Amino acid sequence: MRLFCSKPLSIFEKTPMDMTEFIKTKLLFEYKKGQMIGLGFGNIINSDADVLILSAFSEPSFTPNSTIGALNEYLIKKSNINLSELIDDELQRKGYQVIDLSSRGLSLKKILLVNMGSRDLFRTSNKEDLAELVLNSLKQGLEKAGNFLSGDGNLFTLDVTALGTKYGGVKRKECFDMLINWATDLFASTKNITFLRFVSFDLDTFVDFFESIYRLKKIKPEQELTFSADYDIDKYSSFKQEISSALRNLDENPRGVIITCRSIIETIVKFRVKDNTVKLADGISLLKGATPPSIYSYLTTCRLLGNFSNHDPDFIPTRRDAEGILLLTLRIVEWHLANSNPN
Repeated sequence: MRLFCSKPLSIFEKTPMDMTEFIKTKLLFEYKKGQMIGLGFGNIINSDADVLILSAFSEPSFTPNSTIGALNEYLIKKSNINLSELIDDELQRKGYQVIDLSSRGLSLKKILLVNMGSRDLFRTSNKEDLAELVLNSLKQGLEKAGNFLSGDGNLFTLDVTALGTKYGGVKRKECFDMLINWATDLFASTKNITFLRFVSFDLDTFVDFFESIYRLKKIKPEQELTFSADYDIDKYSSFKQEISSALRNLDENPRGVIITCRSIIETIVKFRVKDNTVKLADGISLLKGATPPSIYSYLTTCRLLGNFSNHDPDFIPTRRDAEGILLLTLRIVEWHLANSNPN
């Protein structure tokens, strides 16, 4: 499987009221030949997928800060389309509902809503019970929606939002794992999906999706991301000082560890492309054909999380984030030192 950064897959029409950036496909896995799983960062109002999947309560009303609420506000302003007027009892009865917008002149083709259950769920006082109820509703709706999508005879693309994960509360991790596992099951049941992209609009959600993807055995790195043994720092040659510092600071300064890792891979990339001025993203791209797929994916991942840590004060990395990136960096260093001649 291959993992790489890409440019946005299409050009979206930008309107004066849409001041957000286009969705950027940050990570892209070739799950099977001709079938891609991506991870995007941006606003779903810019989606041009054949099917956009998001969640809604069975009652046709939306909170302003929800994903469907933001999309509905955009559609009302742009095309006088009010989703609450298009939702009927099918959402509750089937667990999902498809709203066809293909004739409305939008980049969006179809919206597939998955039922989170009734708003009456919030009468449940126990947060864990509430999370379990929402999770069960989503599971049932997604399963039925998956059966519907598997029956589509045409090739199509999907953008999938975080659905009801913010209502998952204490089961947030389980919510994201559910979405990732559902997607892989969908790929197994149909050959007609050419591209499925998980879209997030905030860094916390992006990282949660990222971590859930890597928890899947089928598409995570070959070696487990755990410190199961002490590392022999001496074998890392000229990188000993940086790696020693990173190991010492996993708890105290996860952000610093990730930035250090980015610096290490930048040194390696510049050396291997023989250009001390090359931008890291460009250098990694140049190495695509000269590195094993796993090393290429590690480079991309370290660069991405390094950028977040270096430039976004709202991104607060944890030890888990730093540990994972450090282990990927060690794999890159090991490969680099074992193949010291870039030619």
